[in-house]
Amino acid sequence: MTTEKREWGFLHPECHGRNALMFFSWDLARCIEEQFRLHESASLETRLAEAQKAVDRLLNQYVQIQANPDAFEGQSITLHLEPDENEPDKPVLALHTSPHLEQLILDVQSEQGSQSIN
Repeated sequence: MTTEKREWGFLHPECHGRNALMFFSWDLARCIEEQFRLHESASLETRLAEAQKAVDRLLNQYVQIQANPDAFEGQSITLHLEPDENEPDKPVLALHTSPHLEQLILDVQSEQGSQSIN
């Protein structure tokens, strides 16, 4: 296990404009993982609630620093547990992202993917 502490994307000097969307997607995954790890002994409902609070704080952080106002202001991400298609008794985490933000993130991820292929 590494003791190296990664900085959050919203602290990066280039976290603005379209770059902010990529930093946000990395921070989003990190904040959810951290909450589930921090509260691993709690019930699944509690872990989900704590992760939701962290996601709300993260989204607010991106709004506060005005990383990309058109992308983040007025947007939302809601966490849900849904049944796994292969294992219906085992819930999976689903993110319901407001359509505008989701499309912007998908566009940036697609651009990143095509750049790494070239």
